[in-house]
Amino acid sequence: MGLPCVIEAFTAIFKTGSIANKCCSELVMLGKVCHSALVKRTLENPLFKDLNPATIIAKSIEIWNNCLALIDSPSPSA
Repeated sequence: MGLPCVIEAFTAIFKTGSIANKCCSELVMLGKVCHSALVKRTLENPLFKDLNPATIIAKSIEIWNNCLALIDSPSPSA
């Protein structure tokens, strides 16, 4: 994933916001295992100790599923 999309995905999961289609594509190409591992590893960082892990994991799954659905859906015809 390119740095702009990493920042966008991170912000959407750990703070607030959404993720653009381009970044969804990059996230899905990264793979679910890597995505989940990065979220889990970030939650282990003492800087994020005040976050509710259940909330973050739920947001992570929601973003993953939304991106997957977006990537899997056919593009609208012109």
